[in-house]
Amino acid sequence: MENLKKFISYLCGEFNNDKQIESEEKAGNIIHPKAKHINNICNHKIKNLPSDFKGFFVIEESYYEQNNFKNILPHLFLFTENNDGNVVLTSYDLPKDVSKEDFRNDNESLIMDYNELKISEKFTPMVYNFINNGFEGNSISHFTPVTTFILNERTEEDTLYVSEIFKKDDKITFGFEEPIVYNKVKKFDIKIN
Repeated sequence: MENLKKFISYLCGEFNNDKQIESEEKAGNIIHPKAKHINNICNHKIKNLPSDFKGFFVIEESYYEQNNFKNILPHLFLFTENNDGNVVLTSYDLPKDVSKEDFRNDNESLIMDYNELKISEKFTPMVYNFINNGFEGNSISHFTPVTTFILNERTEEDTLYVSEIFKKDDKITFGFEEPIVYNKVKKFDIKIN
């Protein structure tokens, strides 16, 4: 569990890519959207969790802004450690009765039932390996016969590197091969047993 605990301590917090945007503005070439992540453990928001449960559910709130376009993309992820000591990300569908605007870490009325949570059938679980003081993982998911989602991530103590690409018929329709670089701007006081 040591790798998993270290990973969670790196992942949880509030992040933004303000430094990356500032650098792109100075270079006169803005490539990425202005982005923010808020990641935190949400096991306490899940009732009927088995008493011997060994993983961490995390709500990832993602906020994107480019030109006049704003988008909110919340996610529910489960992080576990496999027999090789690597961290595994499994994506879950959001509960149907909660809007994406309400699926937030600071929503105290948000409660989920473990018995009703459903693993995403679209997303291929991602395995992170600990490399050079950080965790690296990638996942290729086939959402439809012609639509592919490629996720590459590196998680360091105070920085996240996230590249997300959607391809249709092998052509990029959304996303960036060059990762969004998120810097941690707020640490959370997380309790990991």
